[in-house]
Amino acid sequence: MGYSAEFMCYHVDIRYPAAGIACNRQRLESAYRFQFFDRIPVLLGIEARYLLHARGISFGEYFSDPRIQLIHQVENIKWRIENIPDDWLTANSFTVSPDFQNVTNASGCGCEIFWQEDETPHAIQRFTTVDEMCRHELPAWRSTLWGKKVEWYHAMKEFVENMEVRLNGERIPVKVTLSINGDSPFMTAVELAGADFYSWLLEAPDACREFLQRIADRYVEVETEYRRISGRPMRDGLNYSDDSAQVISLKQYREFCVPIARRLYDMFGCDRFDGRMMHLCGRNVHLHPALLHDLNITLLHGFGSANAPEEMHLLAGKVVLQGNIDPMTLYQGSAADVEAETGKILEILGPSSGLILSDGFNVVPGTPVEMLEAVRNASMRFGIPRKAA
Repeated sequence: MGYSAEFMCYHVDIRYPAAGIACNRQRLESAYRFQFFDRIPVLLGIEARYLLHARGISFGEYFSDPRIQLIHQVENIKWRIENIPDDWLTANSFTVSPDFQNVTNASGCGCEIFWQEDETPHAIQRFTTVDEMCRHELPAWRSTLWGKKVEWYHAMKEFVENMEVRLNGERIPVKVTLSINGDSPFMTAVELAGADFYSWLLEAPDACREFLQRIADRYVEVETEYRRISGRPMRDGLNYSDDSAQVISLKQYREFCVPIARRLYDMFGCDRFDGRMMHLCGRNVHLHPALLHDLNITLLHGFGSANAPEEMHLLAGKVVLQGNIDPMTLYQGSAADVEAETGKILEILGPSSGLILSDGFNVVPGTPVEMLEAVRNASMRFGIPRKAA
């Protein structure tokens, strides 16, 4: 399907209790301040793959053009607001952004992308030797998905003016934003080189450091231009992820990842709760000293169930923690299983404050809403932690 600026006005009506929005906002704002409102907030990792599956929409259609993606993002948000039992909606507005999933930064640095009709896209490994890595030239970024993001941003900005989104009968604004994906330079290097990159950290550390620095330079260039285009302040917070780095040691992480992450946080981060966010959904306990003391992160969001609640003591009460329910418990377990697992997290991490119940942003498509409801039920029964009451 093609698109045109002259398409007819698109109407979306969303229903959600107005009082619930205010309570959601107070719960989350209290957690960000390491305080409590009425219970621990719930903010589930409901991504496009879950919402498109629930609505019967293919990824092929979602990626077909910016107008169609804009419509599906808004319809996804409507479905999420009206069906997912958590505290996500906190204001009478929401944002959308051009979305090519987790391959955008890999494309920007030279990976070809394998597109699928009914699955998320995948980056294709670009080279297999250190010499190829050293000779690899980063492409002109406007010829990649980074450039396509700019094109779609402008198209969405134009299209959104013809959308009429109403919440409980009142028209609300839909904002279009623009930023590079959170995937770090290390994650992009692993996309380009595959698993060989981990061996090269030992065999050719200087070459790896130089390559990571070149990727970081390009990140800075693109994100700076994105913020100029969208009018976003340079130091307005950074959403960052180092998922591929979780398999390396703390020593290697401090050697190869910390200097680049610190540079990006210092350029684009700020002092708010979301100023220096880090996403790590796999096992990351061994990296906590670097996250806390070297990178000064403000929020660890989507930390996965591979990290037991009792292992989070170094960060608990110092960094906002969003996690760590097992998505397979949500997908395959019973409501009792979900509530038991959630209860353990609440008992151990709740009293430290700054906790938001979530998962590793990996809620499996098809997970029953009743299992998600069990998380909120456990939070409601638990209330304010006894030590903090």
